[in-house]
Amino acid sequence: MRICNQCKAPLKIDVWACTACGWQPRVLAGVACLAPAMMVDHDGFHEPLFVEYERLEAKHFWFVYRRKLILDALQRYFPDLRSFMDVGCGTAENLRAIQARFPRVRLVGGEASLHALMTGQRKCKAQFLQMDARAIPFTDAFDVMGAFDVIEHVEDDALVLAEMYRACRADGGIVLTVPQHPSLWSHMDEVAKHKRRYTREDLVTKVEAAGFEVVDVTSFMTLLLPAMAISRLRQRAKPPSDAMDDGFRIGAALNGVLGGVCTIEHNLIRAGLRFAAGGSLLVVAKKEGWTS
Repeated sequence: MRICNQCKAPLKIDVWACTACGWQPRVLAGVACLAPAMMVDHDGFHEPLFVEYERLEAKHFWFVYRRKLILDALQRYFPDLRSFMDVGCGTAENLRAIQARFPRVRLVGGEASLHALMTGQRKCKAQFLQMDARAIPFTDAFDVMGAFDVIEHVEDDALVLAEMYRACRADGGIVLTVPQHPSLWSHMDEVAKHKRRYTREDLVTKVEAAGFEVVDVTSFMTLLLPAMAISRLRQRAKPPSDAMDDGFRIGAALNGVLGGVCTIEHNLIRAGLRFAAGGSLLVVAKKEGWTS
């Protein structure tokens, strides 16, 4: 069910207009803009990076590996997926992959950046909303809510998780990825506008406090963690000149080698191994009423 961003009343028709309070958003480039102020300053991502990330997401080993883990989690825990919302969907590369794996799924992508959403419109058949992750305009609407390296950008991450809980159906759940280990904090976290890096305990505690029950959790980017730690130490000594991590600017040969290491790790996770340490965390959680 859709709800009004202003008064939270149900919206009874399939348009973003509220008969209770009269609220109606602007529509730009076919996208309903539910949080127009955030198009100017959303304090969640370095806007120019969307262009470069858009180029990287299809082939860079980190994005490819993360996407495989997300699809595995959805296939294992939600094989009959019918509806999915990606909170902070960026340019919709993950939504495109989910649509390919689950061709009948109803997809919604929410994102503060209108520029990113306009790019995403070219990639998949989804409904796109320019919105604030702290005010998700749905109740009991989706089988699964996803947020992939998103909540670390929001000061009140607990509020985002609470909003995801409300928007999730009683028989559904969430899939999250976040950066792990506060000790890895560096200049790149600052320029990416991260508010935090997570410990495993911190993330699980916050997910459970929102009302979910965690059913799976693992670190990933574990085999490459030593290299990542060295890279972060170098960044502290000599910060990069711009907002892009040097780890994303690598040649095809090195990308292939690192991708091979990630494939080994991916196979171990698929076989049932769960890692306690890594550059990132993946969490799958269910809402009350969910059955395996």
